[in-house]
Order: sequence, then structure tokens, then C-alpha cells
Amino acid sequence: MSKELVAGVDEAGRGCVLGPLVIAVCVIDPQKEKMLKSAGVKDSKLLSPKQREELFGLLKKEAEDYKILAIPAEELNILMDSYSLNEIEAQKACLALSQLKASPDTIIFDSPDTNPAMFSKRIKNCLKPSPPKIISENKADLNHPCVSCASILAKVTRDHLLKKELSGLDISGYSSDPKTINYLKDYFIKHKQFPSNTRLKWKTLDKIVNELYQRKLI
Repeated sequence: MSKELVAGVDEAGRGCVLGPLVIAVCVIDPQKEKMLKSAGVKDSKLLSPKQREELFGLLKKEAEDYKILAIPAEELNILMDSYSLNEIEAQKACLALSQLKASPDTIIFDSPDTNPAMFSKRIKNCLKPSPPKIISENKADLNHPCVSCASILAKVTRDHLLKKELSGLDISGYSSDPKTINYLKDYFIKHKQFPSNTRLKWKTLDKIVNELYQRKLI
């Protein structure tokens, strides 16, 4: 008799103005949840970079299966002409799930939609004809170890990718980060355009351009 498996799905970089959106799926044996919690697994936002790095290796070893999918900013810029970010996330999560070798009996999503039932519907539409049990919750990364695992895998991967894209610069990519905004301003002043890994649909960019023109810096 095969053991029942549970998969957690989460993302990193959804709200960033720079860099990729990363979606991770982590399939675990529920009997390992206690061990993973004892090792320090929790929502990646509650962990230091060092803790996340250490747990990243543990999760790749202990997971029954996992898949990490990165969607570059350039692709998001095209997709967002036709789809909402919630729909893009659902489609890419389903793509990641389709590439698993393991077959989870339950899949738990950290819903990006304020109405989790709506996100569940998006997922079921993608996973037709016979999806497994789907659970979609807000803040699932706080309440379900498997989603916390996915959160860590996604966050560490995105941090590595963004650092590589930015040639090692310590920039988060979030519009709330002064370093990110200053980087974008400086780049625009120098090149009269934004970097190729910029999310062009973000209003942050309009604010930067308007401010720079008002200050007559470009």
C-alpha cells in the first residue's frame, strides 16, 4: 500500500518590480512534518537568509519530490497583456505540478487571491479532468509545513536568480526597497530605459519616470 503524500505550493517575488516570479512545489510525507518543524521549517519570511539556505538543502534531501519554476520578468510582461497575475500563477503552478514524478493525494496552495475558493477553481480548471484534493488558503505558508517548505524553496531560488541577474548587487527587487528604487532610477538616467528584468506593468515605473522628468534629471 502506497503512502499518502501532500504537496505544498507557494511563490516568491510576486510583488517585485525586478526579477522573476518563482513558484515551488514541495511534496512531503506528512509523517515528516514534526521533524521538519523541529528543524526550523516555517514561512520563509520568518527566517534569516542563512536559515533559509540551510533548510533549502535539507528540503531537497527530505522531500519526496519537488519542482521549482522561474518565470522571468520578460515573460511576465508578455503574459500580463492577456492574463491577470492570479491566473498566470495558477497556470504556472499547474505546469510545475504536471512535471512531478510523485503523485500527491492533497495539494495545498498559498492562495494569492483574497477569495481562496476562486483560486481553487482556477487550479481545478488547469488540472482537469481528475485533480486530487485541492486546498487553497490565505497564509497557508504559516499554517501548513508543506507550504512552508515550498515557500523556502521558492525564496532561496529567487534570491539566487536575482543576485545573478544583478551581478551580485544586494537588491531585493521590491518597490518598497529604497535600494531597488535607487537602482532603477540610476539605470534609467544612464540608459533612458529600465533593465530587461523589470516588470513593465508596475505603476512604480511610472512614478520613477515622472519624478525624474519633474526633477529634470534626464
